[in-house]
Amino acid sequence: MRDDYPVPDYVPMAATALTDAERWPLLTEGGRAMLTRLREHPAAPLYNHACGDRLTQASVDRLKSYQDTLRDGYHGWTSTEEPPWVDELITRVYRTVPRYRGKSRPAKLADVPVTDRLDLLSRAFECVPDDADLDDLIVYQTSGSRGPAATVPMSPEFTALDLPVIEYVLARHGVAMAGGSSRVSLVNVYAQPVAYQFASVSGYLGGAGIVKINMDPSGWRNPADRVSFLDSCRPEVYTGNPISLAALAELPLTHKPKAVISGAMSLSDTVGRHLEERFACPVIDLYGITEAGLISWRDHDVHRILPRRLYVEILDEDGRRCEPGVTGEITVTCGENPLLPLLRYRTGDHAALEWRHGPVLVGLDGRAPVRYQRTDGSWVNSIEITHVLSPLGLVAWRLHQGEDRALTLSVHETGAPDPDVIARALTSLMGDVPARITLDDLAQDTKPQRYTSALS
Repeated sequence: MRDDYPVPDYVPMAATALTDAERWPLLTEGGRAMLTRLREHPAAPLYNHACGDRLTQASVDRLKSYQDTLRDGYHGWTSTEEPPWVDELITRVYRTVPRYRGKSRPAKLADVPVTDRLDLLSRAFECVPDDADLDDLIVYQTSGSRGPAATVPMSPEFTALDLPVIEYVLARHGVAMAGGSSRVSLVNVYAQPVAYQFASVSGYLGGAGIVKINMDPSGWRNPADRVSFLDSCRPEVYTGNPISLAALAELPLTHKPKAVISGAMSLSDTVGRHLEERFACPVIDLYGITEAGLISWRDHDVHRILPRRLYVEILDEDGRRCEPGVTGEITVTCGENPLLPLLRYRTGDHAALEWRHGPVLVGLDGRAPVRYQRTDGSWVNSIEITHVLSPLGLVAWRLHQGEDRALTLSVHETGAPDPDVIARALTSLMGDVPARITLDDLAQDTKPQRYTSALS
């Protein structure tokens, strides 16, 4: 495995698995012109990958129809009743999926055994239905931010499902993407030592450009090209995680997008406000997982669950459903990925479920809370630490407590205040526990894990 690329034996652009016609079945002359513009731009990044949407006209038509489902805003379930499609999904999965086939079908969802990422590690093929169409199979390797990296089979249509969902959320903020082959609709930004970079177009968006770039200077011929290229693209929407968006905000860009979408990591209120001021547009915080797609969007102090064909339970450590308002593990049932129907899939993330004009997640903060010990022996929950650190405007951080109770807090350097300010905030909660504060480049990790402890 080379240490400068993220997958074993991967040599950028060394092999062509698909032609442009195969990558983009709906490629028009306008779309081809957009591809040429992005590929041959004098300030373009050092592209190291090629990726198309592989959408047929039938797929685009179904995705357009999916917009109507989202606009209806009906989840199909209530605070006391599961959606009617769940029963049908259970029957289909137990009939066609090798992992379940031959086993007795449970009478109700609550009796279905839970699954998790370990089921997708070495035997993902057992989770694919027998009758699935494998002609357009996409195999995605997750980042491993919620545990070991897993293999996720999916179809091009399911991969593109994010687009109508994003349009739905944008509409909630008064924003509409125009699309069309004369404009770049989406630029997905990363800021890490290694990331795939490619130019693409979207058949769903009428041939509009979609670009994935790495903000790290190593991904460019000249670091100054980042501004030239992005201001030339004039994207309708930027997407990324808080680290990459904070790096984007530091560039002297003149173009203002219609919206900025943050995902993959928790976005603090302070960082969100900074991005809103910098780009003069709405900043939207989305939550989702690769295995199931986008799940919710942040609406003030809650994450509102999207009106997809998706059902959410909150389970305790023993797999029992938590009462409303009680924090547990977010567990999803979803049949929208034809290659990976999910029954009671533990996400590894935690929140409480409540009903506020529809289902919402409360207190969503990634992994299960971690306990930290003060010198007097009392314990502090990591959620309390988040409340103390978030007002400081930190983009990302990692906190570890060693066996000697000493704390080590590593803070992403972009926009961070003086370490003494951070230390005072931390010790205001933790007391006189020894604490070491460092400012670091946490972009070295794809998704830094916030909390760990040798004592928990």
